[in-house]
Amino acid sequence: MKQMHYWVQASSSDFSGTLPQPRSGHTAVPIGKSKVVVFGGLLDKKFISDIAVYDIENKIWFQPECTGNGSDGQVGPSPRAFHVAVAIDCHMFIFGGRSGSRRLGDFWVLDTDIWQWSELTSFGDLPSPRDFSAASAIGNQKIVMYGGWDGKKWLSDVYVLDTISLEWMELSVTGSLPPPRCGHTATMVEKRLLVYGGRGGGGPIMSDLWALKGLIEEGRE
Repeated sequence: MKQMHYWVQASSSDFSGTLPQPRSGHTAVPIGKSKVVVFGGLLDKKFISDIAVYDIENKIWFQPECTGNGSDGQVGPSPRAFHVAVAIDCHMFIFGGRSGSRRLGDFWVLDTDIWQWSELTSFGDLPSPRDFSAASAIGNQKIVMYGGWDGKKWLSDVYVLDTISLEWMELSVTGSLPPPRCGHTATMVEKRLLVYGGRGGGGPIMSDLWALKGLIEEGRE
């Protein structure tokens, strides 16, 4: 029997609480099986920095009151869109993005158990400020990030962050490289990072699929 595929649109009667304001260029990450955390985005021409949380079990939206401390004394990340967000356990890591015409290279983590932001001082091979990059968790300790746009050129670099030591490492990748791009997706599937699509140097929108191997095995393929 052929399986049916169909979309169902949520209606406001499906959940309670305060719905998030409209936006694009935001991120949404699942935290465990209990909640989805939405951060940032662009509303009309205004960049936003709010957190909206959907509690899956209780079917309720809420906006937590976050605390935190950044290098400039701010509570959390500045308003932005087109950033990357990756969840590991109860933590949501945020890197980069854009605010106005400025690309960002700052790095934050939100502890969703106590709703506290921390700006992270990382070291090693620091990625350049960028937007429209893509990233994915490797297991429950590392994050891999690929590509993006730094305001002057499309990127095809690969960085791995250890979320415990806070050290970034740029990978030296052998063989042929995917053409530089931004606005793509990057998804860990078992032991490889799958990168799909995006936009590159002046050409059409891409539809190519690449796998980066060697992220988990000893020695990098």
